[in-house]
Amino acid sequence: MSINISELIWTVLCFLVLLFVLKKLLFDPLTRFMDERKAKVEAGMAAGREAEASREANERELLEKRRAKAAEAAKLVADGRARDEKARADALAEARKQAAEAMKDAKAALSLEEAAAEANLEAQMPELVDTLTAALLRKG
Repeated sequence: MSINISELIWTVLCFLVLLFVLKKLLFDPLTRFMDERKAKVEAGMAAGREAEASREANERELLEKRRAKAAEAAKLVADGRARDEKARADALAEARKQAAEAMKDAKAALSLEEAAAEANLEAQMPELVDTLTAALLRKG
């Protein structure tokens, strides 16, 4: 076996030409395609991370707003109850005051009627005594 130099040179030359053609027509476009795809994937992942961070921030903000609104609603309910209790207490106090005044007026009217009845009875007393005495004398 002998090595033929001209075949070796042509083989190496064909190999180098094949490498050059493959590099220009296959490897470079394939590398560019893979780099572009990798960049798109990374951009998509970054956008996904940003969207996730934005969603979490929005959720936190919404939760804080809900808590604030719930606290505000609880305060409004408590204020309403306090006003209701105050109005109820005021109405009850007013009713008690009016009842006490009505009782006082009724007692005063009753005292006046009692005094009037007593005065009337005292005014009629001599006449009643005369009538009773006359009736007793007639019987006896």
